[in-house]
Amino acid sequence: MTLRARLVQIKRVVADTPVSYGHTYATPRPTTLAVVPLGYADGIPRSASDIGPVQVHGNRHTVSGRVCMDQFVIDLGDDDAAIGDDVVIFGPGDLDAPTVLDWASAAHTIAYEILTRIGDRVERIYTGGPHAPM
Repeated sequence: MTLRARLVQIKRVVADTPVSYGHTYATPRPTTLAVVPLGYADGIPRSASDIGPVQVHGNRHTVSGRVCMDQFVIDLGDDDAAIGDDVVIFGPGDLDAPTVLDWASAAHTIAYEILTRIGDRVERIYTGGPHAPM
């Protein structure tokens, strides 16, 4: 199973910019922030705030600040990105992409909990196996 999203907002900010609820993260330098449109209402664990791993353009990043109900923010540093770019939340782990085990570790839980929390708002595309559409 792979969980992906697309970046919906990108913004260049100055150092010490506070991010998300409670400002638990502040940018350590001038950087680019990006919004991922998945949150705890979709099954992203709020307990993975500030530590949940993602991948954009082959580079690993982490959730920056709190996971919100409908979104979370990542700090891209100086990496190039555009609205609509693909974000791998978790997958098979190829090319250093995060896995469900990485998320389970970040959220201090088990992989099955991460998988079973993914809610109905998340579109499913079946690509093979016994439950794939004919």
